[in-house]
Amino acid sequence: MARARLGQMQPGSGGAPQPGAPTGPQPGWAAEPQAGPLPGPGGRQQSYTPRPTGSSGGDLSTGGGLSGLEDDLAGAALGMAARFIGRAVSRRVQGKFNAAVPAMMAKQEAMLRQQIAIAERHPDLCACMTDQVIFLAGGSRTAPFTGATMTMTVEQSDALVAQLRS
Repeated sequence: MARARLGQMQPGSGGAPQPGAPTGPQPGWAAEPQAGPLPGPGGRQQSYTPRPTGSSGGDLSTGGGLSGLEDDLAGAALGMAARFIGRAVSRRVQGKFNAAVPAMMAKQEAMLRQQIAIAERHPDLCACMTDQVIFLAGGSRTAPFTGATMTMTVEQSDALVAQLRS
């Protein structure tokens, strides 16, 4: 299993895409921001519509007609500010993620290489994923299969095999 997973990680092997490579349209939060107004309720774009001004008869000097326009302008300004802040945060998070991916890939590759070395050194070491135990082929002793077992070193596997043989 470790060899197959390691083969998927190698460049040009047709496995997982390389970090930073375009992979087609991105879903929601991962997509590049698009210019233009945000859609309103029902997927329609909102636009300014004059509001009735009551008894003022539409006299703009009383402020009755400007209130709706001012609210719309303030809303548009806040919306643009929120998009600007969102883009800045998105770029910062994306940059940190792109910096962390190579380190995670290197760590996973090292772990898979350790597993391959253990399998080559102890070909009779087996694991039952259903019962979550490790055992030697033909043996009667078992050891618990834990998350720590996945990250064990060759030396730790030697000690485990010695324990299972005794």
